[in-house]
Amino acid sequence: MKITKWNLSKEVQICLLNLGIQKEPQLMKLNIILDSLVVAIAKQLLKEYKDIFMWTYKDLRSIQAHPSQHLIELNTSISASHQTWYWMNSNYATLVKKDLNKLLGT
Repeated sequence: MKITKWNLSKEVQICLLNLGIQKEPQLMKLNIILDSLVVAIAKQLLKEYKDIFMWTYKDLRSIQAHPSQHLIELNTSISASHQTWYWMNSNYATLVKKDLNKLLGT
């Protein structure tokens, strides 16, 4: 296992830990300032559970969207409240329409 050290700033030192093989590196960054026992435990833990990390974009595509999406279920028996209509200033309405068309790409 090869560990590379470099300085990002005066306070932070990072070591680069390769959990993969030389041809297909799987790099993790650890803070060296941590206690050596903590760093050793972290290295062991990362090596043991390296299969839970996403290393490429191809791995990310395999995640199903359903568990990560949130839904708000609305009660359909309750009617929606309505605000009173008001007229918008014509100059402001033109600007709003322009911005909406830009956002919608039309």
